[in-house]
Amino acid sequence: MISSGAEAADRKQRIRDRYKGVDTSELEVIPAKTVEGLGESTSIRRVAAYVRVSTDNDEQTSSYELQKNYYTDYIKAQPGWEFVGIYDDEGISGTSLEHRKGMQQLIEDCKAGKIDLILTKSIARFARNIVDCLSVIETLKNLDPPVGVKFEADNIYTLDSNGRMILTILASVAEEESHSKSIIMNWSIDRRFSRGLFLTPALLGYDQDEDGSLVVNQDEAQTVKVIYYLYLNGFSFTEIAELLTEYGRKTKLGNTE
Repeated sequence: MISSGAEAADRKQRIRDRYKGVDTSELEVIPAKTVEGLGESTSIRRVAAYVRVSTDNDEQTSSYELQKNYYTDYIKAQPGWEFVGIYDDEGISGTSLEHRKGMQQLIEDCKAGKIDLILTKSIARFARNIVDCLSVIETLKNLDPPVGVKFEADNIYTLDSNGRMILTILASVAEEESHSKSIIMNWSIDRRFSRGLFLTPALLGYDQDEDGSLVVNQDEAQTVKVIYYLYLNGFSFTEIAELLTEYGRKTKLGNTE
């Protein structure tokens, strides 16, 4: 028992001695790397913007063009900034990076050291998938030198100390919002189908009457018949389109090209 008590006391003393530490004069203190805010950074020179809209309807096309024009003018107007370019994905969902060629090229150019800062409208425009969003931000942050992203509508700069925490919260909200919209849209479509109400887009050769039923448009029907005739006789899609353009046949929107 005496031996056991002595061993315990000796062990405690060794712990106390270890936690006394060493002489601070023998330590080399490596200061933490200072993270500059966007407004005070002197290293930002080459700036790009990322623009995305999820559909290619007329309203979204207007937003797409406005964003591109705004960022082009804004970046060129900033003293000391070099305009790298606009990276864009039009009519592409933000839930995955797989088909977003603009985003993929943006990341590659950042890795190649061509960009210091990315401007974008919001987290939802950048990515609705939280895993992809944070993964891209982390990849850019760990480059040498790091590349920051400024989300204008959310007022977040990813190289700020609080940027990642706020970004995680808002990206989660954006992802859940996308998921909720998908559920609501699917529910609406199911209810319509269950009542015999179908979402029929504008079709060449048909019009919709006041009840929503399809009726043949006799003039457009002639174009449809020609398309089928040419296709069944070996004409390619390109050849068919060129012939229809040459003869001035109108599309559903009334265009001849």
